[in-house]
Amino acid sequence: MRKNRLFLGILLIGFGLFYFISKWHIASLQSFNDWTTPLFITSIALLVQAFKGKEYYYIFPGIVVFGFGFHFYALKHFSFWPHHWSVLILFISIGMILQSRKTRADLLPGVILFIIGLFLLFNEKLSTMLGSLQTQISSFQQYWPIIIAVIGCYFLFSKK
Repeated sequence: MRKNRLFLGILLIGFGLFYFISKWHIASLQSFNDWTTPLFITSIALLVQAFKGKEYYYIFPGIVVFGFGFHFYALKHFSFWPHHWSVLILFISIGMILQSRKTRADLLPGVILFIIGLFLLFNEKLSTMLGSLQTQISSFQQYWPIIIAVIGCYFLFSKK
């Protein structure tokens, strides 16, 4: 219980403020009366526990929960935000990269996932920009899921 005091304290304060805002209908704070706000509260509690409590295994879930909350909040409030599921992969990869930097774990899986997320996000734009290479791109687009699965099997079953 003593180790999770930061997490529980911030979580209780955050949810108390959230319910206060929703009960009292404070006009200037109504943009926070949304289902994404509990995600932000939880992610802030996780990240404070990670950095202040020096429990770095909370970095990954904190970044992922924050990223998912921010993505769905941004979809509702910002017209320029991409409406694509690959943005969620980018937040997962950022969480992996940040946690691996703090725990000195392997950085490669996060970087590979980040590159895949960027590729998926800009896949349609890249294929239209490279119109002259359309036949090669279309054959690559047909087989890239198999290539990714084979690389995943290599990482899963290689003994290093």
